[in-house]
Amino acid sequence: MLSEANQSVLTNLHGKRLHEAIVEQFHYWIQKGILEHGAKLPAERVLAEQLKVGRGSVREAIRTLELQGLVTSKQGSGTFINTQNLNAVASLMTFSLIESLGDGEAQLKDIFEVRHLLEPQLAALAAQRATPEDEERLSAILVEQLRQIMEGETGVDADTEFHFALATATHNTALIKVVSAVEDVLRQSRDQTLQQPGRPERSLNSHRRILEMIQAKDDLGALAAMEHHLTEVEPSSINPHAQEQVT
Repeated sequence: MLSEANQSVLTNLHGKRLHEAIVEQFHYWIQKGILEHGAKLPAERVLAEQLKVGRGSVREAIRTLELQGLVTSKQGSGTFINTQNLNAVASLMTFSLIESLGDGEAQLKDIFEVRHLLEPQLAALAAQRATPEDEERLSAILVEQLRQIMEGETGVDADTEFHFALATATHNTALIKVVSAVEDVLRQSRDQTLQQPGRPERSLNSHRRILEMIQAKDDLGALAAMEHHLTEVEPSSINPHAQEQVT
């Protein structure tokens, strides 16, 4: 249970969607160690009084935290903090990443650094482990990406789906959850970069190359193809040599 000292951290959260603000506040407490694994939460009524919000908002926030794996309710015992599962780790990672990012171009640069660190290795692992069903799914996504581009769209929906399908093709549960957790953040980079002329087509072509490497079970080739893909779609304002490297 929150100590009297920690209750002073509780603030009035009016002015934004209350249950989301409450969830963010719990993320903060967990990140800072104010709420540790196994800590019992105050009763719903008490939390509502401390946060100066309605019990309905608290109830919805607790439900969200349960879906994120950060709390667990035990009938007759109460609600407890739970940070020792993959869902919880993924949820906290997302919160930490969003909180640490800057704005504008600095934010986009940070996101691309994350992508360069994560996605080439992900593609390499997918090349080692992808099943025929995984390959069929990736191929179908590229057909959909082409359709979206032909209809004048950026193809960002199919682009995002392709990268998540790559994560799924690793058959690594922890990695899939990590990618799922950061997907909303990574999508920001795709939304922005695919708005530029020629980028949707280059993205599709380099996706095809990645798939070729996966089908060939060439992990090093898949790694290099993903690095090339990220360079192709990376804004020149972040990497001045990006345009020179595009082929």
